[in-house]
Amino acid sequence: MSTHHISVLPVGKVDAEEVEAALLRAAKAIRQPIELRGSLPLPSGTEDTERGQHRAMAVMNELHGGIPRVGPGRLIGADDDSAKPPALPDAFIFVTDVDLFTAKTDGVFAALTSARGLALVSVRRLRESFYRRKADPNKQRARLVKELLRMAGRLRGLKECPQPDCVLAPSKAVADIDSKSEMYCRSCSQTMFEGKISI
Repeated sequence: MSTHHISVLPVGKVDAEEVEAALLRAAKAIRQPIELRGSLPLPSGTEDTERGQHRAMAVMNELHGGIPRVGPGRLIGADDDSAKPPALPDAFIFVTDVDLFTAKTDGVFAALTSARGLALVSVRRLRESFYRRKADPNKQRARLVKELLRMAGRLRGLKECPQPDCVLAPSKAVADIDSKSEMYCRSCSQTMFEGKISI
């Protein structure tokens, strides 16, 4: 399959260093560098104040308009430090720290608009503190890596995978994420990297 360039943009107060560390691992898994761009502010008007959450689709729509203001970033996971990111990536993944929900959910780890090449990942529910448990930065980073990889695969056109340890398996609860590996299963890997579809 041809190279599918992904650009990642931190949003709001999310730690850009945390995002970069996760991207290094994600870039190895997808076998290509990932562009990290500058941060965007959290859009106003996307919060449901009664719920204390933000509407995922509204956040994505607002952020999409801000992409041109950020400009190109740098490639994370590239063998050549002088390598330049493509002028126009195929997809964008935003990473935020606010809690998200959609019309059909009480809360989500990530949301997707594949037709527009947009995805949004929140670290809020990936943190142990969300569940009133002791902080675990390593577990949080692993969860972020897996959600980035899940969104990267979905933006590439792959569907959710029924194999529970595949990174493309659904993430309905944090335990689902913890039970996955940071890899695509054999079938999804063939589709992702070789363009082969198993029958």
